Amino acid sequence: MCNSTCSNICPPPGTNLHLSGCVPTALVTMATQLTQGVTLTRRAGERVSISCGGTQVCTLSWIYWYQKKDTETFKAILGFDASNSEVYKGYGHPQQDEFSAENNQNGCELKLNKVQQEHAASYYCSCWVSGLHRER
Repeated sequence: MCNSTCSNICPPPGTNLHLSGCVPTALVTMATQLTQGVTLTRRAGERVSISCGGTQVCTLSWIYWYQKKDTETFKAILGFDASNSEVYKGYGHPQQDEFSAENNQNGCELKLNKVQQEHAASYYCSCWVSGLHRER
């Protein structure tokens, strides 16, 4: 589903952690899509913000964030209402309290104040567009 630049291998303890976003191949040809940076690297204990741009195309104000580890299914982390900055964390993600979200100039950001080894994964944002669910 994702291109090869998005595959992650968890680094050994004490090394840099890689957090990345993928574009599902089917979305590459769409005229409008959400945008994310490809790869971010942080050491354990550092902060990271992952941007989701292009949210002005979203029909509803809610942006959804997901985590995908190589050997696991997608896990919903949180929902973020860009109209009033409300954060919904009722998806049961095991590290949900470590994540937050906020608006920025181009859309919204998923924030992690203290990166740990278990956060090494790919992260996706998504929203509803005219009845279609678009993912990034």
